[in-house]
Amino acid sequence: MNTFTVPRSQGTYADTLMALGLGRLLAALGPSEKVTVRLDTARDVLTLTTTQPVMPSAEVRLRLYDYIKTDKDMNGPTDYVYEREKERRQQFFKWREMHRGVRPEDIPEDLIPRSDYSLYSSLVDMLKPVNTSGYATAYRELASERFAGHVQVALEALADHPDSQETSLSERAERGLKKYLKGNRVNEVSVVQIFNPMTGKGMNSPKANSIGMGQEKAPLVLEALKYTGWFIGAVAVTPKGSKDLKVLVAQPTNIEVETLQRIMIEFRQNFVGGGAIQVDILAALTLTETLLRHDEHKTFKRGRPRDLLSGFQTAYFQNLGSAKGVTNISFIALPAWVQLDGDQADEQRRAWMEVLAEHRLVIRGLDESHSEERTLLEKYREFLSGQDTHAFLDFLSDYGPHMLGRADRGKFTRWMTTEHIGRVLNHMGKNNVTSIISDPGFQSVAGAIRRATRTALYARKLGNDRTYDVHYGLAQELKRSAVTKARFMTALSDFVTEYMTENLRAADRGKRGRVAVTTEDLLQVGKLLDEHDPQMVAMLLIAYGYAKEPREDVQEFVETPEENPTALEEQE
Repeated sequence: MNTFTVPRSQGTYADTLMALGLGRLLAALGPSEKVTVRLDTARDVLTLTTTQPVMPSAEVRLRLYDYIKTDKDMNGPTDYVYEREKERRQQFFKWREMHRGVRPEDIPEDLIPRSDYSLYSSLVDMLKPVNTSGYATAYRELASERFAGHVQVALEALADHPDSQETSLSERAERGLKKYLKGNRVNEVSVVQIFNPMTGKGMNSPKANSIGMGQEKAPLVLEALKYTGWFIGAVAVTPKGSKDLKVLVAQPTNIEVETLQRIMIEFRQNFVGGGAIQVDILAALTLTETLLRHDEHKTFKRGRPRDLLSGFQTAYFQNLGSAKGVTNISFIALPAWVQLDGDQADEQRRAWMEVLAEHRLVIRGLDESHSEERTLLEKYREFLSGQDTHAFLDFLSDYGPHMLGRADRGKFTRWMTTEHIGRVLNHMGKNNVTSIISDPGFQSVAGAIRRATRTALYARKLGNDRTYDVHYGLAQELKRSAVTKARFMTALSDFVTEYMTENLRAADRGKRGRVAVTTEDLLQVGKLLDEHDPQMVAMLLIAYGYAKEPREDVQEFVETPEENPTALEEQE
């Protein structure tokens, strides 16, 4: 077995692109090879293994990536003719404009543009002009008789042996250049930011002895591996309402390079972007769905999708007029709470797909240009990045009241469901949430909050039923009072008093009653406050109280006192 390592020296997606490109090269040199890339956190490297020795042949020249031919490059290879694909894309959008309402499955296949178009268009934008860039230079050089020499430089520089721990990658590559290609400077290309977000024009050396505006140079074949990896694991997105560019590269944990490539093709076909924050969240949710769906008929029965791909490394390129510059580098993780336990993997897979679809639709329904909804998106991204229970509850306790406000204004609303909220919370490790949400007293009080807010509002809006008041500021009051147990219990008791008074008033007028909150329910909530953080209990009550309950229309109302005398007794 041969092992190769790519050090994560830059700490950005540049290292991942190189590893994916190396995987593509190793698989091309040995067609029967299944090359797996693994993240070795102890050594902070990406490792790739092959079962057979890899020997480049002087006669064989492999095409690792497509040449991008533009109108200004009349004699270039025609692997990818940019203007032709651009025209095809424009025609597709014109057709969509003329055929609104057509289902995606009814669109003629020959009209649908390539899902990886943005990968090429972003390079045309960032590598002006493409035909004189390092990208084109490396393509021509690797198509020459010196292909085997370049491959030897890469394989020796990235081989995992004791020497690799003593010298840097650049030193080993420089030694290989002298050995196989006579150290000629033509075998180096300029390092560009879209493939290396931490590197640009100017001073790049950690201990520089001079300052200049020239671009940093790197061995041609190592940069060519990044160009190759770009088309395997990258996604390029223009956030909604901007001319900026966001690049996301899938971070492998333990996965075959060929499998990763197929998954990313499927991902690009299904991914729909949005604002800058939405892109982060939707990418993580969509990739998790893709991993679950892709592996539906295979052997992945136990574990988490992030055991295959841990998330996305991202870089944000802000439009500065004449060029784009990096303003942010980050990482967005796949949800750790999505996991399969083995015995009932198919059923669990279906359940998680429903949860992820609900979260994705909720996120897409928020408008990032509105400050309140942008704050909600930031809270959800914090929850997704940190896998933090408190951050999720913070999001939920603000999302429900916000949706109530939208519903009151007659706008479209999408509620989260208690079933899916409970499923996420129950899989977020040891957080004591399960014991709280399964408590009968908690469920009773949460139900009362729901009936006093969203149910009362819908009864008023849809049925012109004004029997019960809508408690608009209830969530804010409960959250504000959750600093101490005593204050929270006082606020909760005030609400229950009003709730029961409304019930009695309605019963007196012969209206249908609501399920009562009993003294036993309040006593149980009080015990929960003694045992847990009051703020967590408060946010859980708000989250469940403002969420949609399955078959809630049946459960929330009881029959009229005349039809069911026990209902009035329960309220009393």
